[in-house]
Amino acid sequence: MTGAGPVRAAEVMELTGWPFLAVLCACSIALITVTMMLWNRWPARWALVLRLGCLLLLMITGAAVSADVVNREFGFYASFDDLLGRLPPVAVTHCPGGNDGATPGLVRGRIERVRLAGSDSGISREALVYLPATYASPAGVHRRFPVIELFHGYPGGPGNWQRHLGLTAVLDQEIAAGCMPPVIVVVPTDNDPGHDGECTDAVRGRRNETYLAVDVPTQISARYRVMAATRSWAAMGYSTGGFCAVNTSFHHPAQYAAAASLSGYFTPVTDASTGDLYRGRPGVRQWNDPQWQAARHHTDVPLYVVAGRADPEAQRAIEHLKAVARGHPPITTGESPAGGHNFSVWAKACPTAFEWLAAHLPPATPLLTPPHPGR
Repeated sequence: MTGAGPVRAAEVMELTGWPFLAVLCACSIALITVTMMLWNRWPARWALVLRLGCLLLLMITGAAVSADVVNREFGFYASFDDLLGRLPPVAVTHCPGGNDGATPGLVRGRIERVRLAGSDSGISREALVYLPATYASPAGVHRRFPVIELFHGYPGGPGNWQRHLGLTAVLDQEIAAGCMPPVIVVVPTDNDPGHDGECTDAVRGRRNETYLAVDVPTQISARYRVMAATRSWAAMGYSTGGFCAVNTSFHHPAQYAAAASLSGYFTPVTDASTGDLYRGRPGVRQWNDPQWQAARHHTDVPLYVVAGRADPEAQRAIEHLKAVARGHPPITTGESPAGGHNFSVWAKACPTAFEWLAAHLPPATPLLTPPHPGR
């Protein structure tokens, strides 16, 4: 019995546990009390410094309490190891020919920043485009490539895929190791600043889905050597972007061969960040409810879904979707990395998700006509 004491204490003082929040609150109350009692009793020559120190500590403890409450609500970090990035890597079964280390002679792709203006939606936004090293090679200039479209979360932007998830490095490594074929990847801006449109065509509002599923492919096809075949695109997103990827692919099955969701959800949200996107129209809301669509077998787009082991809300969303879908559409559940609702988890899940998506895409095809200069 005595050997279990330290373990039990560590479990009790978890980052999302009530005891930890109680300790933070108790420290704040104690600091407020001490500050009030000693405010006019400090030695004169130290009074200003000590008062400023107490005010600074009060602000720090207040911020810590607020951060813990927000973290408990959204499950960003499940433990101190998760917060500090000390979680073990997820076990990944690598593809044949793949390896765990750096690939010798790795040739790197490149990222381009572009503005994509949509004629159908009337929306114009910034985007990132990844071009694999093969794209500019002597053999690649005579080929067209499949595309993976990535969706970011809210709040956020396309740069999060590069800064926090190492997009270029992951794709270069996966392609060089033979784990996936060369693909073009586009990361459009999928919402307006300060407003979460959930990538939908809002009733009497912004036509985000039209922009992402119609205008973006049109613009990318006009600028790059992209395959014109049906189902030559795939979609993936994290958090809100996971909802976007699944919902958009369900609505455009001739465009998207598959979709992946990292810690996403599958029923639409209505809150202060979204506003009323559907204006009380139940039919429009159901159309934008992937779980409702899956329950009625309205789609056959295969899904890859994964969430952190300490992200109960996302885990429940996956279980509910699988329960109602009953195998149609087919749903593959990835191995859950340790951690909560954060970039560390999504970074661990990305390589396998990319491999899974690429396996559903057709290979690059030869050009029927010579490439246009600049493309």
